[in-house]
Amino acid sequence: MRSSSLRSLSLVLAVGGVLIPAAAAAQTGNQSDVTGIPITTSSVVSPVFSVSVGGAVRVITFVTPQVAQSYQQTSARVNAELASQTFTERSGVRPPPATQNLVYEVAAGGSTSADAANRLVAILTSNNASTAAITDAQAFVESFRGLLAKGIAMDPRFFNSLTATQLANAVAAYNAFVDSSTEAFLAAPPPELGTIRSVLLQLTAR
Repeated sequence: MRSSSLRSLSLVLAVGGVLIPAAAAAQTGNQSDVTGIPITTSSVVSPVFSVSVGGAVRVITFVTPQVAQSYQQTSARVNAELASQTFTERSGVRPPPATQNLVYEVAAGGSTSADAANRLVAILTSNNASTAAITDAQAFVESFRGLLAKGIAMDPRFFNSLTATQLANAVAAYNAFVDSSTEAFLAAPPPELGTIRSVLLQLTAR
């Protein structure tokens, strides 16, 4: 059985303390969906996201400026903690400095993020190199790349569709990567995976 702690994000997607079921948060099957997640109006059961459905397009936004502002503040805090290597996971564990620096380089975007993303993919696929795992690792890292920078830069007075969509995609891509990873990899994952999971949990918590 796979690690329940690593898979906990597959249970719900929460932003501002309001939950969206996994059915609305996880991508299954249709990789061509422009949002990366098969959300329909009927599957959204919380006021966190507003989802407009038109043909093949799913437009996801934060439902209020207050939710957007909270997300922006959390993005700024997490970004600063990773940059100063003071980020602490919910368990109380502080990831190694090199791990924090790599996750920061990817999530903060910028000129070094492409190289950092490649290094992160290599770490996530070491001893976990099935075709599915490699593909999902690449998609996961790309969805996470620049996530904090976009959260910091957004204007919380508006509904920020690009930022909300990237957050939802990052959670869905995390779930897909964990699901396609080997039991051996999940039994002893690299610290980078746990750090990213903790970042996502903080971004999706109230």
